[in-house]
Amino acid sequence: MKSFLITIIILPLLLFSQTDQKKLFNSHNSPISENNITSIATDEKGLNWIGTLEGLICYNGQRWFTLKTQNSKLPSDKILCIETVGNTKYIGTTEGLLIIKNNNWETYTTANSGLPSNKIRQIKVKNNSVWIATESGLVKYENDFEVVLSELKNSINDDDFIALNIDDDGMVWAGTNNGLYSYKDNIWRVFTTQNSSLPNNHIWSIVIDGQNKKWIGTKNGLATITDDGCLLFDKKNTPLKSNVIKSIVCDDYDRVWVSTEREIVSFDGEDWKKHKLKNKKSLIISLFVDAFDNKWISTSKNVVVYNTEGVEFNNNITNENSVIVSK
Repeated sequence: MKSFLITIIILPLLLFSQTDQKKLFNSHNSPISENNITSIATDEKGLNWIGTLEGLICYNGQRWFTLKTQNSKLPSDKILCIETVGNTKYIGTTEGLLIIKNNNWETYTTANSGLPSNKIRQIKVKNNSVWIATESGLVKYENDFEVVLSELKNSINDDDFIALNIDDDGMVWAGTNNGLYSYKDNIWRVFTTQNSSLPNNHIWSIVIDGQNKKWIGTKNGLATITDDGCLLFDKKNTPLKSNVIKSIVCDDYDRVWVSTEREIVSFDGEDWKKHKLKNKKSLIISLFVDAFDNKWISTSKNVVVYNTEGVEFNNNITNENSVIVSK
């Protein structure tokens, strides 16, 4: 197995700061294509890893580098999710799970592991356990891959998991197009419009805020789940003009940001605020937040990076920030 060093940037400074609150990227000034971002995660060195449907992009605020199957051990150019924990990166693709640890690249598929599917939709890590939402079941990975929730094992109606998160109590929440599942200690429940206050069975986003409140984005509005019950938010009681929730993220100030195709709103625990961050003719595809509290808004026209404190990227290596790529 060959390894080679890709130098992303050489900087004499510890901090690169963009004083503007908004920065625009498109195919002319970046390798990012419109409609293309699927995930963003920041590693311990301050490097942003951006998943797209045309490869994996590394960006530190000044330079870009694109990894593809041609120049790395990526199993597929279609990146669906990324999770970084310490020096380990978990990268989910349509053709398997790639784990990068100490510059060692290992790919796991149905052919060489207990994964039930090669399509890895979401990854979350909690208490040294890696939880993986696949097209054919929910998987727990520690020393081996264990399918804990699937149609075959538990006779559930839908095991094509789309959304995934883990709350402060260790409860795993997983969303499908046919309901919301909770799982802990081999006990699972399914929540639908028939047995709960969920506004819709299409569960596309799950976020846990600082109060351990579960924010559930659906095809017909938002639901928040706490020990006290469930609250619903939609265009009737928020600034939202559409109930089709595309994305939800939580920032460093414990504000929840919600996007539809038409707008982005935030909630600080008391008040809702609408943000004008896009061209009127563009549609919002997805919303992400990186480790520097920058909001990345992927639209049909461009990518908007927004931060009320100024768009900022951090490089904590004094001489260079580099990536070891295996091929």
